[in-house]
Amino acid sequence: MRIVFEDADVLVVDKPAGILSTTLPGQSAISVFNLVKDHVRGGRNGKGGRGQRGGASGGRAWVIHRLDREASGLLVFAKTERAFDWLKEELRTKRTNRYYAAVVEGEVPDALGKPAAGVISGFVQEVEPGRLESVPIGEVTRANRFRGDRVGAQGGGREDRYGGDDRDDSDEPKLAVTHWRVLAKGRGHTLLQLKLDTGRKNQIRVHMQQFGRPIVGDRKYGASADPVGRVCLHAMELGFSHPADGRPMRFTSPLPPSFAKMIGHKGEVFTTQAMEGSPAPEATAEREPAASRAAPGSRTSQEATKPSPRSHDEAAGWDHVATWYDDLIERRKGDHQQEVIYPGVVRMLEPRSGMRILDVACGQGSLSMMIARQGAAVLGVDAAPRLIDAANARAREVRADAAFVVDDARELAKVETGSFDAAACVMALMNIEPLEPALHAVARALKPGGRFVWVVLHPAFRAPGQTSWGWDSGKPDGPPPSQAREKKAHERASAGEPRESVVRQFRRVDGYLSQGQSPIVMNPGHAAHGKQTVTTWTFHRPLQTYARCLANAGFVIETIEEWASLRKSQPGPRAAEEDRARREIPLFLAVRARLSSRA
Repeated sequence: MRIVFEDADVLVVDKPAGILSTTLPGQSAISVFNLVKDHVRGGRNGKGGRGQRGGASGGRAWVIHRLDREASGLLVFAKTERAFDWLKEELRTKRTNRYYAAVVEGEVPDALGKPAAGVISGFVQEVEPGRLESVPIGEVTRANRFRGDRVGAQGGGREDRYGGDDRDDSDEPKLAVTHWRVLAKGRGHTLLQLKLDTGRKNQIRVHMQQFGRPIVGDRKYGASADPVGRVCLHAMELGFSHPADGRPMRFTSPLPPSFAKMIGHKGEVFTTQAMEGSPAPEATAEREPAASRAAPGSRTSQEATKPSPRSHDEAAGWDHVATWYDDLIERRKGDHQQEVIYPGVVRMLEPRSGMRILDVACGQGSLSMMIARQGAAVLGVDAAPRLIDAANARAREVRADAAFVVDDARELAKVETGSFDAAACVMALMNIEPLEPALHAVARALKPGGRFVWVVLHPAFRAPGQTSWGWDSGKPDGPPPSQAREKKAHERASAGEPRESVVRQFRRVDGYLSQGQSPIVMNPGHAAHGKQTVTTWTFHRPLQTYARCLANAGFVIETIEEWASLRKSQPGPRAAEEDRARREIPLFLAVRARLSSRA
């Protein structure tokens, strides 16, 4: 096991294939973690003595993340509790950069004459011990429960913590997102670069099987052959901020020679490339790009027509709720949209005659019609054909300068590049996963300097399943106040007594930084009376994730606004306090960003 870097806080190693990253409590197998602990305690190859690189006697180590036994590549361990807490937070908040290389069976076809790239997203579940499978989103039925990335680790004391990434060893379905890009291909194989948004067990291997391109040697997940006696998956780059001073650290591990040989390359050095949603890796003198790429191999008709993996199956979209949503917004006039969101978005967009504006995830086109009335020409896109049909019908009816097409917000394949002055996305970014391709697609559609206005439920205060209303009883662990007590408190306040005597409504926040997803019942009132539920998915992200993804797509945030609900409670002893809390704690977050001229 090669030590790549070591100082007082961190230890980076290059793990060989075939050895566990760590063992469960009670297991006796050799693992990288056991070797690392022996090293920092002063052992030599597990036989005592002083370890290489000056390991101090009595040292300790903590696991930050893991690799599958069958994979090789870079792992970082913490040597202090400060470093453990720092690096776990870096990993949990997605500030680390981790790139993998894999050789897969078959040659992935080019896309429009360029090396193909894409994203695979969906739920995975452990169907039997040690084996995961992709799960259609429609089969994930445990509704109304937030599923965030589990924080912390299992096991005994802190030294023996082995928790990795955002892995959760429960058997519940969990969201997994993998970005991929073709680096080279030949001899019936393709070398892929991969980047994870999540770190589920066996994630890359499951997704490559789902892609129809299993990793060479991975018979567990569909490979037909094992020519080099290992699963051809390698963690080739690792980047994080140092826990002592925050300086950026970047480490690389050479591609195993057998990987390059399988695609007909000899001696070339392959580097990671920037992928959507990730900053470009820093250039280093010893890691020059390959001088050339393999010429595209022959493509069978099956390969040429094989669809790219979709980020969601049809059950994740909005077409199945189109009729209900159209009725809510248009015929029943949803008050939040009509009274708060749409007027605010139009104000931030500042539409005028001659402008071209893109309405992303436009639904049935209500916002587009409002923008068109200001003189701008609008193109609305949505993945739900029924909503687009409804939008086009209304545009013809009112003769608005608005057109609508079916398109995926993560691709915007039908949108002309660099042709729009502004774009809007209302209450949809929180339903789009992965987020990064959608922001890059919007950036491609805008002219330099173009505005992008978007609105989501406020992620700090209104995250489904993580936030809720409560009443302060005036005692730390006391029961909720009775209505009679509330009425008396408000009567005292009206008589001039201090406001502190008034029972307060508060917003409880149980979680915020962890990203996660939750199924949402869109018609709880009807569902409570036995009618069929209308369910969609929402994805929680903290503000820093939105800001980082915007910056990576070339946007600069101009302004942030937080909008409260304008609803009022029915008369009663709680009404005044409910209205106060509703006005004080925002329901929506609105952001206006501008595409940098350098983007």
